[in-house]
Amino acid sequence: MTTLLAYDGRPSCKRALDYAIRYAVNFNEPLYILTVVSKDKMDPEDPDPTVREYMEAAQKKASAEGAIVHSIIETGKADEMVLDVADRFNCETIVVGRSDRSSLDRLFLGSVSDYVIKNAECTVILVTDGDRD
Repeated sequence: MTTLLAYDGRPSCKRALDYAIRYAVNFNEPLYILTVVSKDKMDPEDPDPTVREYMEAAQKKASAEGAIVHSIIETGKADEMVLDVADRFNCETIVVGRSDRSSLDRLFLGSVSDYVIKNAECTVILVTDGDRD
């Protein structure tokens, strides 16, 4: 079994990170932490310092808690890339955090979590931040 976490460093994803770490450790399976940036904003071979920092912090936290962890930085459309990486690494579970965007923004723009839930061929776990809007 393998777990994939879609992660972008936002506070709403930090609960998802905590959940994914516990899940991977409990099932003794590898955890892939993925962040996706737009093609026009960054080269994955030379990531922006902020992206590098939050990915390194996530990987360090997961390792400290006993997870076998791999971090991945990709470029492209986040929703499609999550499914592509899940397929590439034969992930049986994808963990996503709830978007911080308002309900109206999600209606018009969609969200990565909505897309993943609707299109993934594996189990998807949606972790909310605990707040209601």
